Amino acid sequence: DYAFIPSNLKWLDIHGNYIESLGNYYKLQEEIKVKTLDASHNRLTDIGPMNVPNSVELLFINDNHISTIHANTFIDKINLARVDLYANSLKKLQLHQLRVAPQPADKPLPEFYLGGNPFECDCSMEWMQRVNNLTARQHPKIMDLPNVECIMPHARGSPVRPIVSLKPKDFLCKYETHCFALCHCCDFDACDCEMTCPTNCTCYHDQTWGTNVVDCGNQRAALAKPVPMDATEVYMDGNDYPELQNHAFIGRKNLKVLFANASKIITIQNRTFAGLTALQVLHLEDNAIQKIHGYEFENLGLLKELYLQNNMISVIANNSFAPLYSLQVLRIDGNRLTTIPMAQLQATQLQSLQALSLGRNYWSCRCRFMQELTSFVADNAVIIQDMQDIYCVDDGIHRDLDFNVTASCSDYYAGSSVLPDRLSETYIFLLAAALIIACLLVFVLVMFIFREPLRFWLFSRYGVRVFGPRCEDSEKLYDAIFIYSAKDAEYVARNIAAELENGRPPLRLCLQHRDLSEDASHLQLLEASRASRRIVMLLSRNFLQTEWSRCELRRAVHDALRGRPHKLVVLEEVGVLLEAENDVELVPYLKTATVNRIKRSDRHFWEKLRYALPVEAPYRGNNYTIDHHERVKQTSGANGPAGVMFRQAPPAYCPEIDEANYSSATTATPSPRPSRRGMVELPQRPPSEHIYSSIDSDYSTLECENMVPGVHRPSSTWRPGGGQNTMPHGHHVQAYLV
Repeated sequence: DYAFIPSNLKWLDIHGNYIESLGNYYKLQEEIKVKTLDASHNRLTDIGPMNVPNSVELLFINDNHISTIHANTFIDKINLARVDLYANSLKKLQLHQLRVAPQPADKPLPEFYLGGNPFECDCSMEWMQRVNNLTARQHPKIMDLPNVECIMPHARGSPVRPIVSLKPKDFLCKYETHCFALCHCCDFDACDCEMTCPTNCTCYHDQTWGTNVVDCGNQRAALAKPVPMDATEVYMDGNDYPELQNHAFIGRKNLKVLFANASKIITIQNRTFAGLTALQVLHLEDNAIQKIHGYEFENLGLLKELYLQNNMISVIANNSFAPLYSLQVLRIDGNRLTTIPMAQLQATQLQSLQALSLGRNYWSCRCRFMQELTSFVADNAVIIQDMQDIYCVDDGIHRDLDFNVTASCSDYYAGSSVLPDRLSETYIFLLAAALIIACLLVFVLVMFIFREPLRFWLFSRYGVRVFGPRCEDSEKLYDAIFIYSAKDAEYVARNIAAELENGRPPLRLCLQHRDLSEDASHLQLLEASRASRRIVMLLSRNFLQTEWSRCELRRAVHDALRGRPHKLVVLEEVGVLLEAENDVELVPYLKTATVNRIKRSDRHFWEKLRYALPVEAPYRGNNYTIDHHERVKQTSGANGPAGVMFRQAPPAYCPEIDEANYSSATTATPSPRPSRRGMVELPQRPPSEHIYSSIDSDYSTLECENMVPGVHRPSSTWRPGGGQNTMPHGHHVQAYLV
């Protein structure tokens, strides 16, 4: 209640509660100074003059249950600027309910918002469509008028329509009986000026009685009692009228639209539509009419639309459409017509025709008629709506029209039917070419859709890689490096590594927990990854909980895959994908199209894994392993025992995009230097199975000069065949890859 608020309060916000009424028991107005009142999102059901202070300027009462606005609610609110009434339960609204205080010409009208209410737009609501055009300046401006929708009392097919799309004749009210003031025979039975709605029918009228709709449809009964004389639209569809009697609508001079479709009509008697001089739309579709005699449409000079589709019409008499000089739409499709005088459709009376439907009839294939029909369809292609459904029928066979034939009957037609065997050689050639092209397109499409399964099948069956890369870093030391959790080491070693290293062809693998140290640094992991043609990640819960949590491993993976995401192969365990997708650093690889993702549960797991790993390139040698260098034996002489001279072989690899900027000083294992072709003399070191060793003074920038051996050298590397080799000057030699 307003009695409980301070008198000097300017802003009152009580939205989002369960308030059912804005009380004003003491009828206070002058004592209240509230300018902004927000009572939205409550349970208000009605609003009256005492519920809103006269001082209010902004009133928000949207999203309530308001169904009633009392008269003169806003008339004393002289400072009112905006009222939000949208999303309430208003069904009917009269103009005087929104009346406001008169506004001077230099002051804007109050703004009202009414959208989202279930308005029932009957004849009493017609004012709302033109409220913004009123000049009295005593009514608000509806700001969201395009958003106001109406539930129409009578609108088949579109019961809800925007109010701005309606016309004054669409605002209708029901009536049972009505007698005009100038009618003096309402007390008698036979009174033409008395409006009485027929039994079991529903009747509507607009504000001026210029529209009078009588709906007797879907009664499944015989013709109802006479409809009111001033009816403008009559719905008689969905009934049972086998025969329409003559003068059935006599005297309905205002009738403009008549629906008599789907009513089982078989016969239309002479002068059935007599007296319907204003008729504009006639629906007779979906009946059982068998013949148009020619007298049915007399005196319908204003008829614009005639619907006769889906009947059983087999004959249309000459000049049946001659009286219809205003006809714009004609539908005779879906009947049993075999011939029709083309002169009827070409008559000067039908110059206004804009839409014509002729399809789904049994047109005759007789030569002369087909020439006339084909010529007519070709000349009137703009107005014919169903050209693709027009065909002739010969012995139960449908034959499409050929609009390219211009020869005489004997060239294309013979007897009573079209000769399909007299097709020209050019036509056959074009048909064959079209079929071949279509087959090729289908074949290419199928190949494109199933390209991935086809690639796996060719690789697993014949070892052929379709559209594979021509060069895949063949100089790399390893074919693949496997990154995985230590808890999965046994599975990787016994299953995956055993299969790939002993398979045909055998692959050179670097296993993280076999060939690298337990706590391999970022540089060791990065160099091992860069020395591998593929990086295989065994994605499991163990991996996410242990290895991936290590910053060194994540950095190494990111650096190795930067600009080369195609190198990554992900082996997914069952049930780990959801957890992996929650990792912001891992999810980009899972979403990248070039990353190979293989599920361990896939029945083609090995074929897909083999396909994802690189092709074993022909042996060309590289500058990473000792045994890929040219060895030249040097016989012992006076200067010392025999030794081995290593000559650098020319590089045979496909450089990556970023190798031009690659600096060996930033890695734990520097790349070979091709310019150093002489003999390399190094101090004696203990024999090692690894390719990583201490770094000489050329790489003094590295933090750890004597790194723990980190990467296992594959079995294909060359090992001296006995004893130590010495240089020609008697120096012992131990070869290292640096």
